[in-house]
Amino acid sequence: MPARIEAHGEIETVIQGDGTARIGDRVLLVFRAIDDPEPPIGIIIQSPNGQKILEKVLRELPTGLPQSAPPVEFVPSANGLYHIEVKELRGKQRGTAVLRVG
Repeated sequence: MPARIEAHGEIETVIQGDGTARIGDRVLLVFRAIDDPEPPIGIIIQSPNGQKILEKVLRELPTGLPQSAPPVEFVPSANGLYHIEVKELRGKQRGTAVLRVG
């Protein structure tokens, strides 16, 4: 089943690859920004029950383009809505997304 992702804000979240997400699959996330964000950049992913399953600070935003940072990777363990937040830690750009699994 293709995954559904709804993104809002200045930094958009995109699934890299075939765009599918099922329980146990590796999900690779890349990001598109209106303007180049200033590092550091914070990423938080929350599971359907609200628990933080990933929290990272990145020096470079993964875009999926050649020479960019590697994608942010996680494995969904349950069906439901995964909330993704990406933001400049010292700036104003941010984005939120909701990934539907199952």
